[in-house]
Amino acid sequence: MLSSILHLCACIEGNSAQRRQLYEACGSCQNWDTLLPEVEKHGMGPLLYKHLETVDIEIPVAFSRGLKFLSLRHRHANSVRMKSLQQILLLLEELGVPSLVLKGGALCQTLYPEIGQRPMRDLDLWFLSEDVYHVHSLLQKHGFKASTAAIPDGYYHLPPLFCTVDGLLVCVELHHGLFPNDPPYYQPLSFSDLYRDGQLFEVDGVNAFTLPDVEMLWHLFQHGFHAPLTYEPFKLISVADIVSLVEKRVDTLDWHRVKEVYPQLFRSLSLFHYLTPWSERVLREIAYVEKRVPGGIGCSFDGWPRVNLSQKNDTSFWGLVCCTLFPAQWWTMLYYSSDNLTSYLWSSLVGHPLHLLRWMKVYWRREKCKKANPV
Repeated sequence: MLSSILHLCACIEGNSAQRRQLYEACGSCQNWDTLLPEVEKHGMGPLLYKHLETVDIEIPVAFSRGLKFLSLRHRHANSVRMKSLQQILLLLEELGVPSLVLKGGALCQTLYPEIGQRPMRDLDLWFLSEDVYHVHSLLQKHGFKASTAAIPDGYYHLPPLFCTVDGLLVCVELHHGLFPNDPPYYQPLSFSDLYRDGQLFEVDGVNAFTLPDVEMLWHLFQHGFHAPLTYEPFKLISVADIVSLVEKRVDTLDWHRVKEVYPQLFRSLSLFHYLTPWSERVLREIAYVEKRVPGGIGCSFDGWPRVNLSQKNDTSFWGLVCCTLFPAQWWTMLYYSSDNLTSYLWSSLVGHPLHLLRWMKVYWRREKCKKANPV
């Protein structure tokens, strides 16, 4: 029931089905205290606090206070981040350098009704390749310090930049691409085209641009649910981003473009319905058909190469092999965009093993390079 509560709150505005299911889940919940760490891990504090206020059921006072504290903390942190973003945008405006604000930095202004409802760890900005290094150097002259952590050659963003603003350590990542050059490998998107068609918004009176709605959805899906297998598990705030954007723009979204240009995204949308129910309007657009509920709803991939045996102290070698070769059905369908039994079986028996082979090849090449170029 604890996971169901979090799943159901992964949206900004609920609907009648969501509210009914949330009431039932809350009524059956006995261990509220164990939920708080998961809430923060998934960036769900503000949204959970918002939704539980609408549920006519008694919530433990200590738990409610904890959620309120998280909400206030994220509101303050995001206010500071927006202050920092405004200063960066003013500098870029003065230089005439175009940029696109990505993910949380844009969504808390264009989608969420209150900036504190969308927790984030950093600010992400995308630039033309010829501009990004200059901006990276320039920000270091304006109080930011670059991380000394190693970044792989050809990585899609430069070393993170850090600056303490009003007591908060603000992290900024400058991108020259949207995706890493790792399996599953990604359809490239043109900065110039997306900047031309970008969505305009304001950060404390300063103009900023972000991705158009369809490409925003595509980027959120790829980053959250189709990332390289070595990346951390998805967070439910990523579910909230996608669900809320679709619900808010259902009448204006270019559905034909979603289907034709990004069919993976379109086929995967129905799987979010098992976490938090879509509205009737969205169900009609995605042509949802009632099917057998897949197993392992909400589970992430938990095998190699994300983890190895030394990281799974509670799992045997064969347990890790099982997690690697036989991930949860819901995750498999979402990652490989399987929308029926036939495509799921193909993904499980052919697509996923082939994908693991690609990762074996990647690691083999890396080891070969290490031996050829010892430090």
